[in-house]
Amino acid sequence: MLRDAPSIYPGPSIYAPRPVLRYILALPAPETLPRELDRASLDGLFACVPGLREDRDFRHALLAPLHTARHRLFEHLCIALENLTGLDLHCVRADGESGCIAVEDAIVPYEDERVGLEAGRLALELIDAWVGVGPPVDIPARVEEFRQFAERRALPIQDRAILDAARARDIPVTRIAGRIVQLGHGRLQQRISGTQTSRTNGIGSMLAANKDYARRVLAGVGLPVVAYERVDRRRAAVAAAERIGFPVVVKPNNANMGRGVSVGMKTVREVREAYTRAREYDRSVIVERFVAGTDYRMLVIDGELRAAAKRVPAHVVGDGAHTIEDLVAEANRDPRRGAGQRSSWTRLELDEQSDRLLAELGYRRGSVARQGELVFLRRNANTSSGGTAVDVTDQVHPHNRDIAERAARSIGLDIAGVDLLVPDISSSMREQGGVICEINSRPGIRKHLWPAEGSPRDVIAPIIDMLFPHGTPSRIPIAAITGTGSTTATAHRFAQLLSGAGATVGLAASDGVYISGRRTDGGGLDGPSAARLLLLDPAVDVAVIELPPEDVLRHGLGFDWCDACAVIDGGEACAPELAAAIRVVIGATRRSVVLSADDERCRALESSGDARLRRIDAGSRESAYADALALW
Repeated sequence: MLRDAPSIYPGPSIYAPRPVLRYILALPAPETLPRELDRASLDGLFACVPGLREDRDFRHALLAPLHTARHRLFEHLCIALENLTGLDLHCVRADGESGCIAVEDAIVPYEDERVGLEAGRLALELIDAWVGVGPPVDIPARVEEFRQFAERRALPIQDRAILDAARARDIPVTRIAGRIVQLGHGRLQQRISGTQTSRTNGIGSMLAANKDYARRVLAGVGLPVVAYERVDRRRAAVAAAERIGFPVVVKPNNANMGRGVSVGMKTVREVREAYTRAREYDRSVIVERFVAGTDYRMLVIDGELRAAAKRVPAHVVGDGAHTIEDLVAEANRDPRRGAGQRSSWTRLELDEQSDRLLAELGYRRGSVARQGELVFLRRNANTSSGGTAVDVTDQVHPHNRDIAERAARSIGLDIAGVDLLVPDISSSMREQGGVICEINSRPGIRKHLWPAEGSPRDVIAPIIDMLFPHGTPSRIPIAAITGTGSTTATAHRFAQLLSGAGATVGLAASDGVYISGRRTDGGGLDGPSAARLLLLDPAVDVAVIELPPEDVLRHGLGFDWCDACAVIDGGEACAPELAAAIRVVIGATRRSVVLSADDERCRALESSGDARLRRIDAGSRESAYADALALW
């Protein structure tokens, strides 16, 4: 059914003001198509992709003949598949965002390009099977395969929340690789990976990752840390436990998210087994005194405590009727729980570790716990292991707040998760014998954004404020040169003017990409790729981007908006599709539009009272356009 490979538009285009994929669909002759789609296939699809059942536009398209409704069915199916990963995409056609779209075009918004393309591939398989031009599809298997692929590509939910907050402040977002995302453009950029930022101290991160080193630093400045020994042999672990005194905690020296941690080891045999588990994650192992108390996570951002949470290990509550296994399954049906860090809470798991804890209580997975009994499945309280949190920010004693902030400063972290073991966070931990358990350089923030009890805390705004204090720009100026005239010469002339004023200029022109006058690319880049190159470069102060209308038609823009544009008139009548492309550039311009005085677009802007307009005399050459842009 697909006539050509899909076209990718990463920015505003003639099809939509946001990133979209464009598909040109074709079908056999109408008389060869089935009158309606197979009901069993539709029911199977609705079961696997619930969002479609509530999609009125999709259901309405099902009633229309396939040869006229195929693009609508395809669009809504792609979007529903993408939204399985927690996105909230909507049809550009239904939202009134679409531009000049031919009847055979399907326009699909996307957030992650590879996920969007994979959704399109699956949607084509399904529709081809429905209309009889493709093999049958195992819908549940293929949808699950897609879901797993998309979840591997998707950012954790806390990362998406950070990026949404950045976009809300008009800070441009560019995903570089994995979890690494660039906020801002050019020399104003900051980078972030989870809660690790461009400002995170490298030595501080190394200290936090090494529990032994971090505790030496914390103890050196007089902060209370738990008694421990670092070992690299099983017999040394047993000896350390005997010196410290049972029970003990055994954990890898360098690991996170609760990996390899064993709490409350009471015998030599348990210590040996715990050492073996910890050794899977690091060559050196920490044996530390077990401290009775409540586990609290203190989140310090830019030197200030912003949130505190009591961490509760993964557990279920008995009801006297259902087995523990049944209670876990029921808990995992909560829509807030999902795999890994892709959801607000992590799914509960029954495994060897939970089986050991159940055995200590005299239970098995098939046992029925008493009404109201808390049955813990983990000793550590990490949210990544299914734990939940209770917000206690307003209850923190000033001494405990000070200890957390001093710990973060001592290690040298801009964002730190300080773990305290103390009976009561509302009383001074020094008076209660509380200790710092460890400090984290890349703390998760789900527990503060989505606690099981208490008030959610906005811990994202302080992160954005730290990277981009209010009043601090995140965007470098962008000037776009388009039209049917001498756009390349004008772009070079304007770049020279800016360079003469002392700016480090990035220039993307038809003849190459230049930074400070030096060619940086191998040639052949399309407009969005050239723009991305400039906007990712941390040396660039201002970007000048040539945008021939033909290139805008094929690829759209490589940015969401620019500060100024110049439309160079070639003196010939402009074809309708090229005029549409030029309108896209003008529409993406916020501050200044430079036009020839006799250009009909100039007259249209003047009559609309558009304050962006700057006129130049008819017949002016590229130097006049460059001079007019320089006024902006």
